[in-house]
Amino acid sequence: MKNILREIYDGEYDITPKRDKTQQELGKKLCAEWDKIQTMFGDDFINRLFDLESKQEDWRDFHFFREGFRFGVRLMLEALGD
Repeated sequence: MKNILREIYDGEYDITPKRDKTQQELGKKLCAEWDKIQTMFGDDFINRLFDLESKQEDWRDFHFFREGFRFGVRLMLEALGD
């Protein structure tokens, strides 16, 4: 296992969880439903919807990252305080 600092520095650190079988099956079902919606409403509607969802997810993901980072810093400060 590589040193975590080296992985971050090299841009190789990946926190993406691996999808299990259930998640893969749900993903396929979800895609099938999106295909139905796309047929009914068209590509432009789906593209606008995905664009809005993407912006919302980006904001949410950064918020979670920031809060996780703050939590980690607080844990380190508490550990060093004793």
